[in-house]
Amino acid sequence: MEFSSKRDMWMGLIIWALIGVFVWIFYESTFIEFNLAGIIVMTIMVGLLLSIWFWTHYKIEQGILKISYGPIKKNIAIEDIQSIRLTVNPFTAPALSMYRIEINYRTYKNISISPIDQERFIKELQKLNPKIRMMSNE
Repeated sequence: MEFSSKRDMWMGLIIWALIGVFVWIFYESTFIEFNLAGIIVMTIMVGLLLSIWFWTHYKIEQGILKISYGPIKKNIAIEDIQSIRLTVNPFTAPALSMYRIEINYRTYKNISISPIDQERFIKELQKLNPKIRMMSNE
């Protein structure tokens, strides 16, 4: 079962503004004053941001939570998940929204993600691992 990431407007504005800046620098590096390093770096940056925007998703498959954040991939065994809590956090995570699910797994490991349908996502995880506890936000 696959879940897309929720996308906040402010996150979209930041990502698309950065893409615009990088495309402008790419244009300048190509047509105004040729700069091969600028072309390469800007191509990589635009590709990275586009992949994060379009390919951030979460998949529950064969007892594994597969997290894709652009080119970055992470797998977590669902049996290792100990607790989940809803959180609002603007800091970096494989999520495109501030409204996130913080997943605690193994000992002292956690990750925050932002599936669109958080309730259904949590129910799917708890079906596979009924020991997962819901923690309060306090």
